[in-house]
Amino acid sequence: MEHEIEIKLSIAQESIEKLLSCAFFSQIAIAPITKELTNIYFDTNDWQLRAKKIALRIRRSDEQYIQTLKTSGTSEQGLSKRLEWEWDLSDDQLDFTLLPLDVWPDVAAEELVGQFTTTFTRQLWYVEHRTIDGAQAMIEIALDQGHISAQGCEQSLKISELELELKSGDASVLVEVASILQQQCAALTPSDVSKAARGFELLASKSKH
Repeated sequence: MEHEIEIKLSIAQESIEKLLSCAFFSQIAIAPITKELTNIYFDTNDWQLRAKKIALRIRRSDEQYIQTLKTSGTSEQGLSKRLEWEWDLSDDQLDFTLLPLDVWPDVAAEELVGQFTTTFTRQLWYVEHRTIDGAQAMIEIALDQGHISAQGCEQSLKISELELELKSGDASVLVEVASILQQQCAALTPSDVSKAARGFELLASKSKH
């Protein structure tokens, strides 16, 4: 279990080139790591996990599978803090035995079904940053571009966002880096809506039709 601390910033796809040419990114000497990610989110048909603000997914990255559980947390102006568990899997099947019983609700394995999928390209940079007063941190910067889809939904939702996650160090550095990027690229706007929340919005819109 870890505490996930990150800032999410939305950006229109037509502004990404401007973002990547800003001074902050120009100073990063290394090329990004690029990954193709597919995530399937699970819940009961009556969305019991969503009601408790719990997200359960399996991520595929190349031939690697990762099961992730996230619990409710706080989110304000794009900065979110929540608990997160991750486990490596041998395939794309949920391993119910891994789930921590102290936070898992009274939901049986057979009740869980795949609800929606997020598919996106992720560009990754790892940046060490130090503030004027000496605070420092290692930050993972992820630029995600793709879409959210669900079976039976004719429409999909675009993914176009920048995530800054604190890997080590002072969280205030995370806030400063986000502020620098927003100053250099006005197209970045804080977002408190996760990919999981947007996936359920897509499903909700389907039920209205």
